[in-house]
Formats: sequence, C-alpha cells, structure tokens
Amino acid sequence: MQEISRAAAAINILDDYLKGYPLEKALKQWFKKNRFAGSNDRRNIRDLVFDILRKRLILYYPFQINEYVENGRILVLSYLFLYKKGFFSLEDIKENKYLSPPINNNELIILNNINRLVKKAPKNISLNYPEFLEEKLSQSLGNNFNAIMELFLKRAPVYLRINQNKINLKEAKIKLENQGIFSEICPSSNYALKVISGEKLIKNSSSYQLGEVELQDLSSQLTTELIQISSGKKILDFCAGSGGKALAIASRLRNKVDIFAYDLNNLKYKNLIYRTNKAGANITIIDSNQLIKYKNFFDIVFVDAPCSGTGTWRRDPKIKWELNDQKLTLLTKNQYSIVKQACSYLKNGGFLIYVVCSLLEDEGDLIIRKYLLHHKNYSKVKSGIFHPINASDGFYFSVLKITE
Repeated sequence: MQEISRAAAAINILDDYLKGYPLEKALKQWFKKNRFAGSNDRRNIRDLVFDILRKRLILYYPFQINEYVENGRILVLSYLFLYKKGFFSLEDIKENKYLSPPINNNELIILNNINRLVKKAPKNISLNYPEFLEEKLSQSLGNNFNAIMELFLKRAPVYLRINQNKINLKEAKIKLENQGIFSEICPSSNYALKVISGEKLIKNSSSYQLGEVELQDLSSQLTTELIQISSGKKILDFCAGSGGKALAIASRLRNKVDIFAYDLNNLKYKNLIYRTNKAGANITIIDSNQLIKYKNFFDIVFVDAPCSGTGTWRRDPKIKWELNDQKLTLLTKNQYSIVKQACSYLKNGGFLIYVVCSLLEDEGDLIIRKYLLHHKNYSKVKSGIFHPINASDGFYFSVLKITE
C-alpha cells in the first residue's frame, strides 16, 4: 500500500473509534475486511493511528475553532499537513481515490493556514493532555512537566529484559545482533537493552522464542531492582497479571527466591504459566482460595496496582482520552483497598512495594500517605518516580516497612 492509502485506512479506523468502538476492535475489523493489507501495511497503519491519537487535540484544534465536528478525516488531514507535508504533495492527497470526498475549499483554507492556527492553541491542546489533569500533572512533575508532555508525543523506545536464568547481558546483545536486532546497554540497569533497530524481528527471533529475552519497559524493570528485593526472601507478586514483575525478579535473583504470584483474574494465569515455563522461572501460582493461607507470611509483597496508565501514554495513547474524574476516583478507591489487603500478607519486618504506571499523585503518594496515616506500624523507606527523562515510562514506586 502507498503511504497515502494507509492514511485513508486510518480515517476509517479512527471514525469507528470516535463512534465508540474499542480501538483494538476497530483495527481488527478493518484488517479483516481488507485482507490485501500485508503484515507491514498493518503494522504501519497501526503505528499511524496511534501517532494520530497521541496528537489528537492539536490535530483537531484548527478545525474545532472553525466549528467542525471531530472525525477521522480531519485528524488525518491535519496530521499529513503538520507532520508529513514533506512526504506528500497536495496533488497526492487530492488525487487519492480513497480520500473521499475530495478536499473542499474550506478545508483547504484551514490546512494551508494550519501552522499559524496551531500556534494559538492553549497549552493542554498543544501538548495533548486532558485539561482536567493539568494541575495534577503539574504538581507531580514540577519543572519537568512540559518536557515530559513533549516526550509523550513521541513513540516509546523498545526495551528488552534479559533472562539471567538462560543468558547474560553481553551474550544476549551479541546473539540479537546476529539476528538483525541491534541494541545498546542501559547504564541504569544491569539487565536492560534498548533496541536501536530491528524491533520488528524480536518476536520471531530465537532469543525471544527461547525465553532468553522479554519485552519489558525500562521503568518497569527498574521497579523490580530495588535493594529490598533480594535472594532468600519469600515474595508475593500481588496483582501479578501475566507475571512481568515476578519473571523479572526470578531472572535477577536467578531463582534463588521463593516467588508466589496471585491475581484476582484467573484468566490471566494461562499466559502467566506459559511465560513462566518459557523463562525457566520458579514461580508458585496461587488462587483466591489458597491466598488466605498466607496471612503474615511474606517478606515482600509487590503490588503493581491497576491504575490510569498516565505513565504509558506513549504506548497506549487512547487511554488519556478515556480517563475522567469519575474513573480516577474509582481507581484510587480500589488502589487503597488493594494496599490494605496486600499488607495483611506481610510478616513483621517485611516490605510492601507499591507500584503504579501513573504520574498522578492521587494514585501514588496520596495513596501511601493515607495508608501511613491510618497504620502507624508502617514507615516509608523510599519512594520515587520514573519518567522519560530519567528512565522511560512513567512509574511511581514506594517501599513501606512494617514493624510492631
């Protein structure tokens, strides 16, 4: 497919999304109806749709101030004129039969003046974040606020975590290079590789297939490298999901640790079991009926709580347009409840490690402060935030210690 035809495909997908279809469903429906699109086309169309959603507000703005209703067509046209004008001529756009109806005079006037128009956009529109989050994000990020919002407009880098139960960092890097996947070692981690080129080859590589490397963001990896997580401990990965954190810990400590994994959603266990076996990790999976036996048992409970995902906007831009105050309130209530439940499985002297892929204090420090206020036998050992300036995705972490 030509680039301009991929842009036309993005219009249809975005239209379905704006009508309320889940984005993944809209993508799958288009791919199913248009089987002529090869794997490379599908990947590029998906990347295009995601990039447009990262920049959604500024793309709509020139048409919004001219009282247009938002749709896929104007988002794509704005994107082409703002970010791809060097790749297409106006004639390419006018003559493409899939961009129907043709551009009219009113649209053309807006597009020809688009660079001047976007300079007038309010801050939240030019940086593409929901207006109701401005104060919250500003409080959390301080002087880094603008810079991080700018970085969130770009695609996230791809990181790999090496599996020390199967391979070391240097061997993994060389083996990947022999398969066309080039990377660099991350100075902040002993186990992370930042992919420079060849990311499309990762999932079919022997390194990935054999469980020698896993896809995992740098910030996510760093939350499992805290010094409290050490050999010989009994560790519970609460809210384990598909086991990314548990697998990282098993790798870093070379299985010299007793790791238990629990998630309220039993459907996630199938993928967790598969990944555990592929990685050669020693992880005991427990369900809700078994969990009750482990009160006051663990040295560490690791909680990667469900959250707004504000730290992952580069990877999943749709979620920033689906969040509102009501959803945030429900999330914070659930997070506090999870922390209370998780702490009941800690033994005296144990550590709670609380993590969210969020940059909002509501989901991070405020949850911890509230818990400490009502539980005087806990103290905070350490807390911090990872973000694209000092790591990659946005993550809050806090370490609490329980004492009698």
